Amino acid sequence: MSALHGRHAAIRLARNACIRARQPPPPPNGFIRYHRFASTSRTPLTPDRHPLLRSLQLQGAFLTRSKSTAVRAETEGGLFNTPGLLRSRIKQGFWVGLGISTVVSAVGIAWSPSFREQATIYSAGVFRSVATFATGCLCMAEYKILHLRYASVGYTSDTYKAERKVVHQRCADRLLGLCRLHTGIYCKAGQHVASLTYVVPAEYTDTLSVLQDRAPFKSMKEVEQVFQEEFGERPQDLFKEFDPVPMAAASLAQVHRAVTMDGRIAAVKVQYNDVSRLFQTDMWTMQTLSNMVGFLFPEFELGWIVEEFRDNLTSEFDFTNEARNGEATKERFKKRSDFYVPEIYWDLSTKKILTMEFIDGVKVNDLEALERLGVSPKWVRTTLLEVFAEMVFQHGILHCDPHAGNILITKDEATGKGRFVLLDHGLYRTLDETFRYNYCQIWRALILNDNDLVNSASTQIGIPEHYVGYIPLIFIQRPANSAQRIGEGMTAEQRQDLRSSLKNVTMADVFDFLEVLPRDMLLVFRTINLTRGIHQQLGGDNVERFHINAMYATKGIWSETRDEERERRIKREQRRQDRLNGRWGRVASWWYGAGDEMDENSSAATRAHGKQLGLGPKSRWYLYGDTPTLARSIGFLLDSFSMRWRLWVGERILRIWLWWAGSDIATAIN
Repeated sequence: MSALHGRHAAIRLARNACIRARQPPPPPNGFIRYHRFASTSRTPLTPDRHPLLRSLQLQGAFLTRSKSTAVRAETEGGLFNTPGLLRSRIKQGFWVGLGISTVVSAVGIAWSPSFREQATIYSAGVFRSVATFATGCLCMAEYKILHLRYASVGYTSDTYKAERKVVHQRCADRLLGLCRLHTGIYCKAGQHVASLTYVVPAEYTDTLSVLQDRAPFKSMKEVEQVFQEEFGERPQDLFKEFDPVPMAAASLAQVHRAVTMDGRIAAVKVQYNDVSRLFQTDMWTMQTLSNMVGFLFPEFELGWIVEEFRDNLTSEFDFTNEARNGEATKERFKKRSDFYVPEIYWDLSTKKILTMEFIDGVKVNDLEALERLGVSPKWVRTTLLEVFAEMVFQHGILHCDPHAGNILITKDEATGKGRFVLLDHGLYRTLDETFRYNYCQIWRALILNDNDLVNSASTQIGIPEHYVGYIPLIFIQRPANSAQRIGEGMTAEQRQDLRSSLKNVTMADVFDFLEVLPRDMLLVFRTINLTRGIHQQLGGDNVERFHINAMYATKGIWSETRDEERERRIKREQRRQDRLNGRWGRVASWWYGAGDEMDENSSAATRAHGKQLGLGPKSRWYLYGDTPTLARSIGFLLDSFSMRWRLWVGERILRIWLWWAGSDIATAIN
């Protein structure tokens, strides 16, 4: 027994010596055949190299001896001199760190609501990005395959155009599903794409236009969370009544009906909590995807569309900005009794919650509801064009989202007439004064068929000369130097000439044209397209639209500019202040006392007196068309008379003459 014990002890000593020398271990039956296993290689010791080590591993001894070996290797040779050991240590550290972070995250998610919310936002951002990239790559692959298939044949055949329409529709359906899946900013982006009818194929605009109808609702729990963050209270504590079921939902917010503590019926617009938090992630995804499209398809440059969308969307996150825009618009149109903007309840409004007066009206394009209300569609479409024409041509501002859901029609019970209610003032654009004036000149020149004025005004606002020839086609759907009546279609010969001239125009040329256009012009195009669609649904035609735009463009040329209005108000304020100080200075000094209090009260009295007399140019009876001086008022009257003669008298005489001569007159385009 002692001999056997000594034999096993000798085997262990020999094995330890082999480990130190990094040599294969001896066989379990002694040292007699050890030379057969001897080797000069320094292969690392592993359990599968000998049955003895395998049995020792099963007994738990191998791990202990491996640890002692690793410690000895770190001490003797250094960790960085043993690459296998270094990789092992790195893997060990990685898995240990991952395990610790997982445990900490699980504990944080379980115990901290804010940590749980951040984790949810991060995971949602990753999911949205992956789904978007997958959809985008699938669409790009389809277009690339189609492009390669017809590379040798050409892209002008009817077969290619038919297959391209199929690909357009398939990809548009994918984008619609993606927007409905992600909601929020993606729905807003889908609405933006649907409004780009002048550049995006009809398959996309028609498919994505359904996003303007209704968006999915958020739960009442999320609404209460927004109220807690903004007010520190629940909506039930701030309102006498608060309907938990939204009456409308948009891409960024939803609207609830409520009753304030003093009994006023209100509409409460609550922003979705995750929209602003996912904004940077979503915009990065869209920008990266547009860069990929530009790389694979150089003729399609979409970066400017994403940048424009980002800039516009940033201002919509602040509801106080929307409230200020609405009040400013209400002030600008105070002379129109048929125009209305809901009152803002500032004590119940923040950056994410907007409380305003509740308006019970019908959608602007609902013909059956308008008939029940007793309002004429002709009045509605005329007022629609007049309001937005006055905005652009005279005031130099632009409501950039005038779709049918943002316009309501009500009936004034006192007068029995219709009332035009404009909602959603979150996205406005203040037009450059030079652009506004030259834009008016373009419309005036198009109506008068003055091509020299069209060229000079277009160049003034930054349109390259080689693109100026397309301006008449874009604005009034007829080529330059056309003898056709305003609003009428082109003849067959003109259409053939137009097709021949546009035959060599590629999509790269179209995108280049849109990229060099002023950003103000792009937003004006978008607004014109939206209002034109509503106008056509109400039975309007192009002749009516062109006439109204021409008259307001004439007003815009002669009316007072923003700088002139500001300067006039300052001068009038100074004159009244001087008169007040000159006549009543001593009395005011005795009554109010000297110092800042007198200045403050006298200024308030001056402002009240000026408001009572009227600060606008219409307070002078001999001025017309919001003109600031008598000379410009006369110029406006003369220009307006010539414009009306051209539109209403001259063209009718020309039409009668053509009919008498037996000429073929094209039908109007509706």
